[in-house]
Amino acid sequence: MKRYKYVLPFFVGTLVYGILSFSVGPRGMIPMARLAEQKTIISGNLASLYVIKEDLNARMQNLSADPDTISVYAHELGYIAEGERLVKLAGFSGGIDRNMAAGTPLTPVLPNYLGEWLCKSFGIIAGLLVFFLFFYYMPGKKRK
Repeated sequence: MKRYKYVLPFFVGTLVYGILSFSVGPRGMIPMARLAEQKTIISGNLASLYVIKEDLNARMQNLSADPDTISVYAHELGYIAEGERLVKLAGFSGGIDRNMAAGTPLTPVLPNYLGEWLCKSFGIIAGLLVFFLFFYYMPGKKRK
């Protein structure tokens, strides 16, 4: 019974520390789940950036090699070739899509977690609490 008084508080303190560390500690399940959510968001954003990159590369290739595309962009800027005439329609803004997006910026969100020192402190406090409860409420021992 004497050992039980010392072993149980140690066990309870270790158990509290283990549960807190495993669930809400710096590498616990809840912060890791939140980091996994952030990873999927960043992966989705990265995939959209790859699509934007391919679209911009295609436009760049057309602008550097395709004479028809070059002439369309030149006409939009007001240039014309020799012997060519342009008719501009009032109120018509057709032609080139100049709205090129570079993607959406993401700000990283760090998960909330309980610090390692706090988990250890709660474990020590729980162990001391159980020890003092055993000390004061030990069955079979009478106090004066």
